Amino acid sequence: MIRLQKNESDIDEILQGDATPDSPESIGESPPADTHAQSVSIENFSTEVFRTLLAKQVAPLPLNYQTYFETLLNTKDIEFQKKIHELMESADDHSDDERNITFEKSIHSAFANTRDIMKSTSAIYKNLVIMNDIEKKWSLELEGENPNTSKYMQDTKNIQHQIDSQINQLKILYQKSCKILENINTNTMYDSKFNTYNKRYYIYLVQNEQKMVEKFAHTSTIIMMSLPLGVTRYLQNDQTTALIVMKTVAKLLLKTSRRSDIIGYVGNGIFGMLLKHSDLFSTQKASERLIDLMKNTNVFLDKREIHLDLNIGISKLKPERGAEDSLNCAINALRNAQKSNVPYMIYAEDKE
Repeated sequence: MIRLQKNESDIDEILQGDATPDSPESIGESPPADTHAQSVSIENFSTEVFRTLLAKQVAPLPLNYQTYFETLLNTKDIEFQKKIHELMESADDHSDDERNITFEKSIHSAFANTRDIMKSTSAIYKNLVIMNDIEKKWSLELEGENPNTSKYMQDTKNIQHQIDSQINQLKILYQKSCKILENINTNTMYDSKFNTYNKRYYIYLVQNEQKMVEKFAHTSTIIMMSLPLGVTRYLQNDQTTALIVMKTVAKLLLKTSRRSDIIGYVGNGIFGMLLKHSDLFSTQKASERLIDLMKNTNVFLDKREIHLDLNIGISKLKPERGAEDSLNCAINALRNAQKSNVPYMIYAEDKE
């Protein structure tokens, strides 16, 4: 897993090929037979789709583009189709994630209510145990004082047996519910505090992108972000304020990131962002934009004004390096940026 230490310095391209043939005269029309054997690049193919839309005087809207994209794709050689479908499946997985997150959000309040019910059940269980013990002691005393109460005593004992059975049943149900909630929480992908991916699922998505980088030789980068050490020290004794500030940071990251960017909270006050198909130059520009945005944002809490800022560490996803190693490289660069009091820093071995 990612190594996160709790000390002061450790706080919290594309498919290439030959040129594509000219666009078919009409959508669905097969190109000449010899062109089927050609391997085309996705850039040229995307241009072909766009030109076909213009030639047909069809508005280049997303739905129209998708229709022509899929139809023209069927005219290409099988190998190229397989590569494109792999890329499309990766995008579809991200759409599934969004649907799953929406589902997790909808049941989050239900989980909270369930936890409250379980707390109340636990209190009831404890009270029943106490009441049962009192009932037994009182019944024994009463039986000794008045021998004529045998029928009452028998009724009392029957009730006690029922209570014992209900207490045991409550205990079993409570334990089962705890296990279910724990299992659900272990397999979620959503961090309910910050509306981002949680650490486990964020790492999983970075690992998937690592495989795509190895397969298609494009460039993707990782940035790790945290508040400067001075701000974290100021907030460390006020957890409520710290949470509000962190939520503000998360909202700004989500608001300004691209739809394809993947944001996750990895713990210890660190947010991670995976930038697909981004080189170091574009990643530096994105980092500068995020830092400027934070500097222009202040949080007011109980007449206190907190000036936000951001330190960033940058690393590349490399075929020869594991995904988690790349994440740790970004964290290493982040720690160096914090200690050096600079806005962002690129991991030394990744500098071009």
